[in-house]
Amino acid sequence: MRELLRDKVYIRYWLAVVVSFLGDGIAKVTVVYVAATLTDAPALFIAAVVIAQLVPSGVLGTFIGPLVDRMSPRVLLVGADLARVVTVLAMIPAVHNAGLLLALIFLEGLGKSVFETARMAAIPKVVGTHSLPAAIGLFQSTVQTLNLVGPLIGGVLIATAGVRLSFVIDAITFVVSALLLGNLAVLKDASVTATSPGQYWSSLRSGVTGALSIPTLRTVAWMMVPVMIAIGVFTTNVNTQLLVSFDLSAFDFGLAQAMLGAGAILGAFFGPMLVKRFALAELLAGAVGLFAVSLLVLWPIDRYGVSWLAVICAWCALAGLGMSLVQVPVANILLRDLPEDLRGRGIALLNALMVNFTIVGVLLGGAFANWGGIAESIVVTGAILLIPAAALTFRTRRIDRADDAQDDEVRIRR
Repeated sequence: MRELLRDKVYIRYWLAVVVSFLGDGIAKVTVVYVAATLTDAPALFIAAVVIAQLVPSGVLGTFIGPLVDRMSPRVLLVGADLARVVTVLAMIPAVHNAGLLLALIFLEGLGKSVFETARMAAIPKVVGTHSLPAAIGLFQSTVQTLNLVGPLIGGVLIATAGVRLSFVIDAITFVVSALLLGNLAVLKDASVTATSPGQYWSSLRSGVTGALSIPTLRTVAWMMVPVMIAIGVFTTNVNTQLLVSFDLSAFDFGLAQAMLGAGAILGAFFGPMLVKRFALAELLAGAVGLFAVSLLVLWPIDRYGVSWLAVICAWCALAGLGMSLVQVPVANILLRDLPEDLRGRGIALLNALMVNFTIVGVLLGGAFANWGGIAESIVVTGAILLIPAAALTFRTRRIDRADDAQDDEVRIRR
């Protein structure tokens, strides 16, 4: 990681991503605040805002892949930033129009989807394949930190400067990101030679089939379906668990949320070290198992009425650690095993898969909580999640035994 921090090209790229994600955090909290005050049904409208932010990555994410493979990453990254400048500034006169604001939130989410897909696909261009684990770990820890800092800064801006100035500062962050990325020559070239627009659909089809023809990526795809559903259920019900079931005060709730983020930061920080010690499939199975166990730990805490803040915060940190560690092997497998000419389409496909099943989990989380209880929905989700974790562990060990047997046979023949 020290080598990366001495690389001027990487530092410029990292700073651009930091500023852009900071803008996303400010935008997120600002639009949620506006949504809460704009209609007579704030809960319903906030849900619509969250869905409008997620839908571009889920529904349209796969269609971004061919563009990422066939266009310069610099064009896509800078273009996504500048498009969000226009979109965020357009939100200023739209703060009293719910329909227009939702449309603009959708467009901002689309810009973020393009930026995120192009950002992931460009990492090997910036750092090379030898530094991928460290680069992924640093990016994930940075993103998790910004997930805490961005909304905090947005809240301070709203309280001190008002919504309109908050949107202006948000737009400025995207301008700064675009300026930093615009001068990076390493991002100039596309992954493959550009072809006629008529070949877009064939490129999309070949990207999907090509990515799913890789065994490790098929494993990641089926594994992430139950994981993302579980994350959706958890993120839907954890706030209710903390505020209603545990009856935390505003300060204690904020502390518990901070510990959830702190666990995620620790997972991203230690991820590169674990990548060096374990096979990626084993690490994925272990991370999913850890997240499942973190959900199951809620049962004795809730069942026996443990109300100690330290225990609740420790549980939040464990859950954040499990969620974060899951992302480490997934990102490394994607960037390691996807051929360069399929990288954009493969990343876009998996991102779309993950976002769509997160939305499914969000919807199921509310239904499960109403039907069986808040804590029960989280605990049962953890128990179910142990099944794919155990299946992947068994499959990985079986493959390892087969490889060892094959190696022994080769030695005997020699």
